[in-house]
Amino acid sequence: MTTEPIRADLVVLGGRVRTGDAAADAAATGFGAANAPAAVAVRDGVIVAVGSRADAAGWDAAGGDTIDVGEATITAGFVDAHVHPLSGAESRHEALMLHGCTSVAEVAERIADFAATRGVDEWIRGFGLSFDLFVGEELTNAPFADAFGGRPGYLLLFDGHSVIASPRALELAGIDGPRDFGNNSSIEVYDDGTPTGYLIESDAELLVTDLYPRMPFAERVAAVKAKLAEFAATGYTSLHQMNMEEGDIKVLRAIEETGELATRVRISPLWRASDPWEETLERIVRLQGTGGRRWQVEGVKFMLDGSIDNGSAWLFEADTRGGGLEPYWSPTELFTRTIHTLAARGIQTATHAIGDRAVEFVLDAVASLPVDARGVTHRIEHVETIPDHLVPRFAELGVPASMQPIHAFCQRPDGLDMWTTLLGAGSERADNAWRVADLDAAGAIVALGSDWPVEEFDARHVFAAAVNRKRHGAGTPAVDEHQALAPERALAAITHHCWAAIDRPADGFVRVGAVADLAAFDLDPLTADAAEFAEASVRLTVLGGEVAHRAAP
Repeated sequence: MTTEPIRADLVVLGGRVRTGDAAADAAATGFGAANAPAAVAVRDGVIVAVGSRADAAGWDAAGGDTIDVGEATITAGFVDAHVHPLSGAESRHEALMLHGCTSVAEVAERIADFAATRGVDEWIRGFGLSFDLFVGEELTNAPFADAFGGRPGYLLLFDGHSVIASPRALELAGIDGPRDFGNNSSIEVYDDGTPTGYLIESDAELLVTDLYPRMPFAERVAAVKAKLAEFAATGYTSLHQMNMEEGDIKVLRAIEETGELATRVRISPLWRASDPWEETLERIVRLQGTGGRRWQVEGVKFMLDGSIDNGSAWLFEADTRGGGLEPYWSPTELFTRTIHTLAARGIQTATHAIGDRAVEFVLDAVASLPVDARGVTHRIEHVETIPDHLVPRFAELGVPASMQPIHAFCQRPDGLDMWTTLLGAGSERADNAWRVADLDAAGAIVALGSDWPVEEFDARHVFAAAVNRKRHGAGTPAVDEHQALAPERALAAITHHCWAAIDRPADGFVRVGAVADLAAFDLDPLTADAAEFAEASVRLTVLGGEVAHRAAP
């Protein structure tokens, strides 16, 4: 009996293959061992063989390409399970970045310097403003009004859930006092009812941010294309985009008219609590499956609550300022009805739930689904604080936890950060922060992401943060080391767990039959020091059997 030869249109040769199968990877030997898995064969976008270099010598790749990455380690391509690449590519283009500012005075100075380069009527946008500058203080536009120089503009707080708007921006938006949005969005005001400039949650924020002129279409296409290439260059092959802005589909189609996206983009449109229900349901259902060669609209994103730092996360007990007792979706019964309706139509959901009460509510909503509507996955995004009794429910209900370990670095060693201050330093809920390892140990599917542009996106840094609980290059102590993942668990969480979180549990591995999304790193993520891996060269990323990134020799 003869064996059909392996025919491939791409063969990748390396020093070691990390398949994602824990037992196989643990038994694998190093570069040069005769039987070590060190080669991958791909045909028609699917992995058709994994073997040693000796095995690869017998594969037929005459009609394709063979790429030798030397001693590099080949893994499944990394996935960012929660990110905003298209809107981020536009909003952060030529904008003022305020990360790292250590005082309100420094922020004001940087705004003034930036404004000096802009026209008298040109908008000023700043991003990454830290809440920690306002611990014990009120957030208002007063410290920055002069720096704006009469220009319209806004500063987005670090969490992305609040802005400080300039006086001119408030005027243009017609904001002259408080409003009832029917949820926990708010326009903060002084005692006399005049606005402070501090706007909380999207319904209030959008009154100002929607006034900012959109980037010209051709520039937006170029910015998105370049940003996706940056993602691919760090090891990503797939991104889960948790929003959809007007024109996103047009941008993606324009890129594919002349080339290829450097990563896959899976788009889950956001359904806001204030959106008209029947109309939005029809739109969401109609959008499902829309896509191109490397992008697709799939699922829907909800925001059940806001953030801890601005007091809009939904908590069991009020925060230290008395906030945190309201959800964004009100009435909450409408959220449950929406989850049920989408589940009955086979549509996956991803719900932003940061506070402990919000997380419990989503779990309860999933638990209440009828048996015949449980065939799709419902994820929870962020999960910043949860008590012990909620940890096992994720695995019991099959609810993936989509988490961003880099977010944990908002906590300061002295406990004087806004997140800890509002939850209460030393409180049980502050100590139950970002329970990545606890959820993983309890059998939950933990999928890692960056939440860029809120945080940095580098795939190597996200992986390293999950392993050593440190911000790469910051020189600060590890945060909650007991929540660190072992390297093999972190690799699973940034590869096949992300695929399992969208109902594709067979992908995200380097094995026969899996989609041929691969990355090759100069260092082995399972044996290298995490901080060193964070700087490893990415030799190659392969997307569906086609090269998306290749480092210069």
